[in-house]
Amino acid sequence: MFGIHLGGVRSPRRWRGEKIVAVADIGSGSAAVAILAVPKEGPARILAAERRILPIEERTPEAIIAAIAQHLSEAGGHVLATHRKNGGVIPRSVHAIIRAPWTQSKTVSAKTTLPTSTKISRKLIVQLSQQALASDTEFERSNLIEAGVVRVEVNGYPTAQPEGKSGDMLSVAALVSECDGQLRASVAGVLQQLFGAHPSTISSGVRAILSVMRDMPGAPDDFVIMDMASEGTNFVVVREGVTIEHAAMPEGKNSLLRRIGGNNLPADTLAMLRLVARGECHDPACATLGAAMTKCEPELVRSFGDIISKLVSRQRLPNHLILATNEGLMPWLSAFFSRIDFAQFTTTTQPFIVSTLKPVDLAHWALPDTMVRTDTGILLAAALVNIKERA
Repeated sequence: MFGIHLGGVRSPRRWRGEKIVAVADIGSGSAAVAILAVPKEGPARILAAERRILPIEERTPEAIIAAIAQHLSEAGGHVLATHRKNGGVIPRSVHAIIRAPWTQSKTVSAKTTLPTSTKISRKLIVQLSQQALASDTEFERSNLIEAGVVRVEVNGYPTAQPEGKSGDMLSVAALVSECDGQLRASVAGVLQQLFGAHPSTISSGVRAILSVMRDMPGAPDDFVIMDMASEGTNFVVVREGVTIEHAAMPEGKNSLLRRIGGNNLPADTLAMLRLVARGECHDPACATLGAAMTKCEPELVRSFGDIISKLVSRQRLPNHLILATNEGLMPWLSAFFSRIDFAQFTTTTQPFIVSTLKPVDLAHWALPDTMVRTDTGILLAAALVNIKERA
């Protein structure tokens, strides 16, 4: 996507100064656990990891939460056993990343005009950020999992180091996220049983993507994130590093696979999609799949168009669309969102320029050790932990 190259996977040798950390990644219909070795510099090493995915079937939200907790416990138990078998030590800290629809995120802001040119202090920034948080009446305070400053402007100019600068106008933007209380308690309970500690931090999926995109070489300044999970899709509009709009819809990986795969197993449909993308599938089953994809696209244009239209209430969208989803769906969805159908929503009235977020793009922050299987979600979680542990 952004020109980062993996450069080979390192062997599981031990380096001095590494922190051993556990991280859980909770999706809409899956749970993963990984154990990391976080060095003082360079990528975190993923020592062991496993994701377990809920079977596709209709469930109540309560049943989904119970199933996720069970999968988290089983994946975590297996990962911990593998880690111990390899001579690993108990993690020093535990983190959790919880994605939509279990979390919702937004950006709140506040600004003030000072009577005279004033040296900006940490206290002043904190006071203004608290004012920004107090302005939000939508999220329940008891459900908040994170509230952090993502942008500070002095005299209208953004700055990464505002303290000590002088100005007469200060503005602060903060990302706040809330989490479903039942799921949060369930995840915390399982991690307590596994590692003897509640998660030291709980972060949203939006925070994870924004954190890695902020330092991604070649990443655009303004973009739309489309994060498609098993049971839904989350859209986030980012301008100059700040989230401006958010929207979510129930269409996700599982519903797409049901639309085009018929009675086929999801794994079989994904395998055929990969073959189709490479031009290596020529049997009748692939022809049937292609016909199903073509047939469902007009309806998908309407459903995605409806949700995207809600994001343009204030201004048209950036032309860059960053797609994060299962790799098997990426070629189809990349072509789908590059079509003229969505040009009406963009700043230039041109189709989206679609880039895909793949494991290779996260190699700067996290790499799996030999024989460790990961996915983009696990790597994103590991990347965020690496960033947070160094902060």
